[in-house]
Amino acid sequence: ANPTIPVVYYGGSPSADKFPLQRCEGDCDNDNHCADGLFCKQNNALEENPGCEIGSGNSRDYCVDPLDYTHGVLFYPTGGWSSDWLNTDPIEIYLAAGQNTIRAQVPVGYKDGPNIDHMKLGGITAELLQPASFRNPPHFMSLIPDYSPYGVGEMNLRDALYETDAVLDHYFYQDNVAPFLCTRMIQRFGMSNPSPRYVEACSTAFKSGTYSSGSASFGSGEYGSLEAMVAAIVLDNEATSSSVSMDPGHGSVKEPILKVLALMRSMEYQTKIPDTLQGPPMHNDYQVKLWYIHEKIGQGPYEFPTVFSFFLPEYIPDNGPALAAKYISPETMILTMPNTVSLLNGMFSLIKYGLGDCNNGFSRYPGYSGCNDDGKYERSFGRLSYEPMGENLSQKIADLALLLTAGRLSGQNQATIEQTCGTEPNEASILRCAQQLIITTAEFHTTNRVERNGEDRSAETSVSDASNEPYKAIVYFYLGGGLDSYNMLVPYTCSPIDVYEKYRTVRGKNDLSEGIGLPKTRLLEITTNVGDPSNHLGQPCSSFGIHENLPTIKTLYDHRQVNFIANAGLLAKSVDVSNYNDETPVQLFAHNAMTMEAAREDLADKYSGTGVGGRMSDVFSQSGIPTNTFSINGQQILLTGEAGQGPSQFILSSSGLSDFNADPSIGDMNDVIMSLNNATTPDSGFFAETWSSKLSEAMMKQEQLKTEVDNTSVTAAFPDSGIGRQLQMVSRIMQTRQARGVKRDIFYVTDGGYDTHADVDINLVENFATIDAALNAFVSEMKTLNLWDSTTVVQFSEFARTLDPNTGDGSDHGWGGIHFMLGGSVNGGKVLGSYPDDFVQSPTNPIALSRGRMIPTHPWDAMWLGTAEWFGIKTQADLNKVLPMHKNFDPSLLYAESDLFVASETATA
Repeated sequence: ANPTIPVVYYGGSPSADKFPLQRCEGDCDNDNHCADGLFCKQNNALEENPGCEIGSGNSRDYCVDPLDYTHGVLFYPTGGWSSDWLNTDPIEIYLAAGQNTIRAQVPVGYKDGPNIDHMKLGGITAELLQPASFRNPPHFMSLIPDYSPYGVGEMNLRDALYETDAVLDHYFYQDNVAPFLCTRMIQRFGMSNPSPRYVEACSTAFKSGTYSSGSASFGSGEYGSLEAMVAAIVLDNEATSSSVSMDPGHGSVKEPILKVLALMRSMEYQTKIPDTLQGPPMHNDYQVKLWYIHEKIGQGPYEFPTVFSFFLPEYIPDNGPALAAKYISPETMILTMPNTVSLLNGMFSLIKYGLGDCNNGFSRYPGYSGCNDDGKYERSFGRLSYEPMGENLSQKIADLALLLTAGRLSGQNQATIEQTCGTEPNEASILRCAQQLIITTAEFHTTNRVERNGEDRSAETSVSDASNEPYKAIVYFYLGGGLDSYNMLVPYTCSPIDVYEKYRTVRGKNDLSEGIGLPKTRLLEITTNVGDPSNHLGQPCSSFGIHENLPTIKTLYDHRQVNFIANAGLLAKSVDVSNYNDETPVQLFAHNAMTMEAAREDLADKYSGTGVGGRMSDVFSQSGIPTNTFSINGQQILLTGEAGQGPSQFILSSSGLSDFNADPSIGDMNDVIMSLNNATTPDSGFFAETWSSKLSEAMMKQEQLKTEVDNTSVTAAFPDSGIGRQLQMVSRIMQTRQARGVKRDIFYVTDGGYDTHADVDINLVENFATIDAALNAFVSEMKTLNLWDSTTVVQFSEFARTLDPNTGDGSDHGWGGIHFMLGGSVNGGKVLGSYPDDFVQSPTNPIALSRGRMIPTHPWDAMWLGTAEWFGIKTQADLNKVLPMHKNFDPSLLYAESDLFVASETATA
């Protein structure tokens, strides 16, 4: 500490020559007035200034050295003139058995005490901490608001910044950060299934900040060094060893956008047409113009479809050895039929015509000329200019293979390409032919090696069925993001408990705000039980209110063709507040986990990698009932069945199907592509097999379905919205049922925008209007096609939301909520399930968690059981496969076919 010295006071506004003020000099207003290392001590009373002699009555502000304070307290400005932020050195305390209180005391000489901004407990072993809990953890932001227009108070920007920094530090230094980042980064570097050792080596480098390889060292030596982490990824034996790369499970499927860029870079894309080519001058306004590339191949710069990017990092393919081995392949999630067809069409177009719009190319019409496969590239913004090296065709194709497949192209495939393209009339056409065929191979689309077994891939054949089995369809209608369903169906007339007022209160209504609950003037009232209004079905209300923007559902409900199930959600068994965490083996409240498990309905993983719709399809296929499954929104685990048990899912876009390779460069090109992707041996690369099987399947199904769909039409006026176009496509596919020879169809459609952390009311007004218009058109079209009685729509969302609003007029992730089903055969007009009559967490409420998160009383199986029975799943063994968890629940919590559907005859195909 410094010796104590007298204070020097230069007045309330010292002259410029006095700055910076030295120790014990004043008056200062902020730290910038003081010399380096000193702080402006803001005095609000006769307080002690460390290291300074102050006379009686002196309450002015002086620059002080924090090392002079004997209490071990540092002084920092709070943003005002009347208070300080105090930061203590570490203090060791001892806790006794039972409850302990940690109290902050105002030091002698101070009239105001600080908030506890940060507290860290250390030296406690995991065994001691296991039964312990910490109540009222400290925070930076004071609960005392500012008391003047200038913000002088205990809430200020500086504290908000400190709080943000503290939260970010908490996340950054959390134990899971390093392995999480390493796993994701390794996947992006081309290894979808890194070993635990590989992840650990990367995590160690990230934490230590250093990585050594031979004599070279990488990293800053500080925690979080990306240089060290990347070095650990790319220099590890698992990334560099040729023997490891022979493992069939090593490597990955490449990302679509990287495949496009790899083709352009390796084949030397350029925007200037050589002078030797005839035709108009090259259009050169753009270097590269990839027009709406994300809509064509499923991926594009800055075009993430959700906050979870283009694919889920834990996705497992729905066929082949990767499924059997449970190997992850995230990129396969967007390896859908439309994306695969569009990707190859675009690359064929780039090779033949240059970058433009010809035959579904990746860009736009440049403004002139036609689509000619003649090497002039007149209708393009640029072209591939690479000329392969070599003295003969074999060497030139090997050179192309080196650049496009890193030399992995199998000898068998190279021989096929040589034989096919060698008959072309000139060098330029031979080159374009070879490029096109190479970019269809698994060696280009994955990082695997390929071993063919010489066998052709057989097309899936429909199961013959001569019975009079009626046609039925299920439309799985998914509202992505977590629907705030307590604003979809609201308590209305309730007694003896006024549940509506409880609803409004928990939704934030008070003297100053209406909250996020809905007033009755914005509700469409429905009777709890239309068929027997005196029987309230165990609900606390005799009537409920449907959101004002869902009049179609209200009308269908009044006609007894809609049922609601209240407080339903994903459950493995019935639980309450005492055991829900232990007995529900899923990452609760997380979008990705809850979305996947809602579709799987198999928390015990009895039928790994499958979904409830896929298992239904398996049962029907094994029973001789032809069944198809369709996703109108990408690859869906809902429709994935067990390998070899049933047909794989069709994946379409809402705009329909494009021609594949509409103008092939050679006559039998599609047959050659199929041969290049024929069946593989068991030790061939897993991901190569995934690509080849997906491509072959897409080519077969494309040919099978496109003509039939193109010949259909609709009469209803579907809205031009995402869900409107999807439901329109469903109605068109249904019209092809006889041509496909099927008796069962399962469809997946989805609408997004329900993750309403802010402005929930505004968002639902818009979203509900959108889906209501789409459903209205779909119901009309089904009636026109005489398929309304044969169709059931089941609506799901990953979870409901908190009834208690947040500060942004939104609601956060919850659990139990309300969902609905509708259809011509539905025995509707009922609110089933158990609508809560108390939303507040308390010792007497067994299903309420914090902020109005409701534990479901009914499982998703409640709706699925009767729906599956109506669909034709009748035996107990089949029900146990389709719904492996339903037997865990009391039968009173489930609804049978007789509860959910009328006994009338179903419309036939």
